[in-house]
Amino acid sequence: MIFALDLEGVLAPEIWPVLGAHFGVPEFSLTTRDIGDFDELMRKRVTAAARARLTLPDLQRLAHAVEPYLGAREFLGRLRTLGNVVIISDTFHEFSEPLAAKLGHASLFANRFELDTEGRITGFKLRIRGQKERIVSGFKSAGYKVAAMGDSLNDLSLLKSCDFPVLYRPVEALAREFPGETPVLNLDDALLKLEEAKRQVDENGTNGS
Repeated sequence: MIFALDLEGVLAPEIWPVLGAHFGVPEFSLTTRDIGDFDELMRKRVTAAARARLTLPDLQRLAHAVEPYLGAREFLGRLRTLGNVVIISDTFHEFSEPLAAKLGHASLFANRFELDTEGRITGFKLRIRGQKERIVSGFKSAGYKVAAMGDSLNDLSLLKSCDFPVLYRPVEALAREFPGETPVLNLDDALLKLEEAKRQVDENGTNGS
């Protein structure tokens, strides 16, 4: 079985608001909870970084210091005893690889920045945007059952395409998309739901490895 999880807002704080508070850049503090169109959101962030004359190394010094939520590493450790764990997130590798390492070197599927020769962010490659469903479909076509967990509308395709969706402190618009699902508010309750999904898979004799 595969557990596909969002990162920011689920396992760790949102990185961009941390940058916004530190550098005094309001556009950084906006997230997908505020602007559902990720392309629009990222264009605002890139423009704001250029205006503030901030390079990627400037941002990384703070982003790399972000710590997982209390209990998140233990949560993933428990999930690894039940199946394969991957993080599928609209974050960026350049920000979140150290965070994934702090979470026990979790496998990370994320986006990439485009830079100029001086390290300024000029754009971005959305390797995950619109691909979450395809990633999950690939796992399922290989015979795996997939449980997924997310909190924002950018996780909608991930949650819709999996076998067992878990809504973690979801925004209202996301919760409305799953009227039959009861949201969870902490990692302990999330673990109970994911363990139940694993039991169902094992009882049905499908691929829980």
